[in-house]
Amino acid sequence: MSESEEALRRILGAQEAVINLLVATEKLFMAQLQNELPKKLVSATDEKLIRYLQGSMGSLATETMRVLFLDNANRLLNDQEFGNGSPRRIIVQPRCILKRALELNSSAIILVHNHPGGDMQPSQSDVKFTMLIKNLCRELEIRLHDHIIIAGNNWSSFRKLRLL
Repeated sequence: MSESEEALRRILGAQEAVINLLVATEKLFMAQLQNELPKKLVSATDEKLIRYLQGSMGSLATETMRVLFLDNANRLLNDQEFGNGSPRRIIVQPRCILKRALELNSSAIILVHNHPGGDMQPSQSDVKFTMLIKNLCRELEIRLHDHIIIAGNNWSSFRKLRLL
């Protein structure tokens, strides 16, 4: 359900009523999941947060990077997409992420991206990118809580893998 309207049109053709129903259902489903998010995130791997991320990214056909911006009390300030790429690759500029964190006066961030192929393990480029962001965050006094990879109904965490 998280596919774009264009992708739905390619699959369903001119069935506008069905497409509109699917888009509305997806919006309702995501609003429900977002409503269930804790007001204060105790952990980047909170079960409700993971369900929300799986619901919004688990079935995407291309890699997508999102960043969750948190305040000093670990409340969600903003959930923003920073690009999508091919089924195997995404290019994101770290400066855009850090610029937005400063604009929001964010105290912490959680990186999230998906692996459409279903592999939960971080790639070498995932690790390299995360370490770069970690170092930049440290310089700006912004905490990098975690980097979560969503792979369909599965997920992994850089913290749980002891990569952060």
